[in-house]
Amino acid sequence: MSQRVNVFVVDDEPAMLEVTHAMLADENCEVEGFASARACLARIQERQPDLFLLDVRLGGMNGYELCRALKDCPETADIPVIFVSGLDSIEARLAGYDAGGEDFIVKPFEPAVLVRKIHIAQRIRDEKIALREQAGFAQRTAFSAMTSMGELGIVLDFLRKSFACSDAHTLASAILAALGQYDLQGAVQIRLGSDILNLSAAGSNLPLETAVLNHVREQGRIFEFKNRGVHNFGGITLLVKNMPIEDAERCGRLRDNLSILAEGADARRQAIEVENRNHRTRDGIGAALSDIHATLDTLSQQHQRDQFQETQLMIDIQEGMTKFFVSLGLSEQQENQMYEFVRQQFERLQTGLEGTQQISAQLEQMAHRLHDLANE
Repeated sequence: MSQRVNVFVVDDEPAMLEVTHAMLADENCEVEGFASARACLARIQERQPDLFLLDVRLGGMNGYELCRALKDCPETADIPVIFVSGLDSIEARLAGYDAGGEDFIVKPFEPAVLVRKIHIAQRIRDEKIALREQAGFAQRTAFSAMTSMGELGIVLDFLRKSFACSDAHTLASAILAALGQYDLQGAVQIRLGSDILNLSAAGSNLPLETAVLNHVREQGRIFEFKNRGVHNFGGITLLVKNMPIEDAERCGRLRDNLSILAEGADARRQAIEVENRNHRTRDGIGAALSDIHATLDTLSQQHQRDQFQETQLMIDIQEGMTKFFVSLGLSEQQENQMYEFVRQQFERLQTGLEGTQQISAQLEQMAHRLHDLANE
């Protein structure tokens, strides 16, 4: 044995205690002998061994009962127990197994057998401890994973709710609500177009808080100072005031989750900017459409007046020319030539009026197309 093993031997036969001590003297073992279970239990209060070697038949509390008492105690539950008995029966072995023992030796036994059994018992104990540590690690890992999933769930819930945010204030409020679910306090700055909103639980656009946010937004994407953490993504600056720096593992998880949250918030901020720009465009188109319709109404009314005036003018000119032709003494050919000249000029005037009407119709079609685009 490379490492010294402390063995507690419990046997009410003094000769057996001496024999066992002699067998293990040269095997790097430190042996303590006890004549009763009570004596052994009393010694355990002061010192715990690496292995128990228990005789089955003891006065008072027997070996099986002592083993159960040892296995029921958290401090000694992992210490291997080897039973020693003069009975080589399946019933005796089952009783030892039921009591929680690791091995069974039948008297009389050879020193080599005892040493080998001790080796086996130590290996079993080491494996138990290793398995328990692995189980503990797995449990901690599972708990950490569940915690991480729960923390990530806050981010996912925020991303889902952010789609309903239509302005900087509702988006900032959603960010602060997510921080609250992490038991964190902080402030957020949202730069939306030319407008800047600074918000925390204490209020909006507080002078000192605004100055701090304006400063930290120039300090890099992610950085920390003391127990404060800052995340800068696009037009979003998230300042956390109480990072749990005493818990490095949780800090790491929060750093990752808050980065996702800030980046998601900036994506929504950009979407709000696009939506606002589209609203302004639609409003501008609507205003332009109103002006176009008003202009078209004016053109239509003017066109009707011009047509009426043209008709009236032609009538007046024809009547006037008839009077003049009588007084001028023109021939019929000359009169026809004059009439033809005046008719051609009126046709030119009519063509100009029709061109204006066509332009008005084209403008009306453009107005309808703009209206359809604005309402898509």
